[in-house]
Parts: sequence; C-alpha cells; structure tokens
Amino acid sequence: MIMKKWIASIFLLITTQSVLAQVNINMTLAGRPPANLSEWANRREVLTFVMSGSQMDQLVVKIKAEIKTLDGTVIGTTNLNSAKSYSPLPGASTILGALDVLPLEYMIFTGKYQSILTKTGKLPADNYVLCVQLVRLPDYGPASNLVCKNFYLAAYQLPTLMMPANEQELNANIAQSAITFRWTPVVPNAATPVTYRLQVFEVLPQQQNVQALRSNQPLLDKNIVGTTQYIWMPQLSMLPTNPTENLDADSTQKNGERNKKAMPIKFIWTIQTLDSFGMPLNQTDGNGESRSEPLIFYVKFPKVSLNKE
Repeated sequence: MIMKKWIASIFLLITTQSVLAQVNINMTLAGRPPANLSEWANRREVLTFVMSGSQMDQLVVKIKAEIKTLDGTVIGTTNLNSAKSYSPLPGASTILGALDVLPLEYMIFTGKYQSILTKTGKLPADNYVLCVQLVRLPDYGPASNLVCKNFYLAAYQLPTLMMPANEQELNANIAQSAITFRWTPVVPNAATPVTYRLQVFEVLPQQQNVQALRSNQPLLDKNIVGTTQYIWMPQLSMLPTNPTENLDADSTQKNGERNKKAMPIKFIWTIQTLDSFGMPLNQTDGNGESRSEPLIFYVKFPKVSLNKE
C-alpha cells in the first residue's frame, strides 16, 4: 500500500512537471501604468501577456492574477469560478492584454481597496506587484510558471496657483479687458494628458471665501489641456456705471476736491485637475476633488474725483 502511494505521488509529480513544461508564459507591464485600472485595457503598451508551448493540446486553462503590496499582502485576486477559460493552440503563441489578464469584473479586492476602487476606479497611490499564473481545469492546479512584475501608481502633486497671486490687487481698467492666470503643471507627468479646470468666483460682501467657492455660480469655468496659462477676457465692465456707486465711507477733502475710492471686488480662483475620463486625478487622498489650494485676488477701482459745486 505504501509502495502504491509512493508510485502515485511520483506519477503526480511527473505529470505536474510535464504540464508545467507544456506552457510557458511571459508578461510585460509598464512600471507606471495609468492610475485608473479600467484604462489599462485601452492601452496596449500597458500590459502584454504571452502563453506558448509545444504540447498545449487538450489543455484548458484559466489566468490567475493577484495584486499584492510590497510586503506580500494580497489585495486583489481573480475569481476563478467566473473567469474565462482558454484552450491555446498547440505550437502557437497566444497574445493577450490587460482585459484578459486583469478583468475587473472577475477580480475580488479586499477591504479599503474594494471600497476605493468602487468609488474612484483607482487604487491608492503605492507600489504594487502583479503576479500571474495559468491554472488548469478542473482542479485549478498550476499549469505554467509564475510571473510577477512590480508597478507603481503615482501620487500626483496638484498644481500650485501662481498668478494672480494671493491678495493681489488688479487695476480695474486692465482687468475688465484681460486677466492672466498661471499655475504649475501636475507632477509627475500623468500617463495621459490631464485637463485643468479653471474656475473663478466672485466673493460677495459678508461672504466667506470657501462659501463663495462652494455655493456661487462661477464667473469663469474653463477646461484647459496642454498648457498652464489662460487669459480671461471678461468682456464685462467692472467699473461702476455711476462714479458715486460702490464707494466706501472713507473720504478726504483736498484743494477743493472730494476724493473717494470705490470698494474693490473680491474673487477666488482654483484649478481642478481631471484625468482622461474627466474625473478628479487624485480621489483617494486630500479633498477628493483634486482642487489646488484656492487664492483670492481683487479688482481695484481707480480713485474717483468729483469737483465741489
């Protein structure tokens, strides 16, 4: 009996090694792929998977993929019961992409990773490992070598607003024709072009800056791609139609003239950075909206001088 078990074990080992020798797999994976996992399937250069062998006849396999953190913790794995089956042609190579290797509808993620992925389509910025192996049916035993590749999902530094600077006062005579906005680009460069959504809001009297940002309709709402500058031509008269309107109580008299200064108009502006899907670039940390720290600026009116009658 012991001899029979020993012979059976040897036979199983030889059979397993034979199957492993039948199928070879190779995988290339971009070191810094798009943060949105669904975008992997749309870009051939992100992931290429090749399985090949000379004795692959009558072999039915599934692709088992696991995503791990660098400490080896598995955060996502293929649901093999639902995954697609493959019957590679003998002596031929089968080339597949991310849609086959990492089908999100058949992947099971754990804990916070499932929650974040469901909400944003992205995993938190971090270093990960993707391990892939073929398993045979019906027992899901290994049918190939195991291939693992590291990849990094970048944490982006959002743009810094530069011009108009915080608390800067702009001359109304110039600002009513053109206001130039400048900001720094997102760092590092995203795998696909990002969209900078420039928004400008007026801060009404007695209104908090953040309240204006959250509740007011934007005076400017512009999507900008490929540049970090925009010249806004408001085509609005920011000067009071009546020189005595919008004047503060502070006045002085000198040489028979009454000098009064109109109250400046207060604005708040920000940049929201969007990915190629039109979604906030950073959703897994910060404010979740990928908004740069807003700045305020003023449009200041020239002094109004009225002669005494």
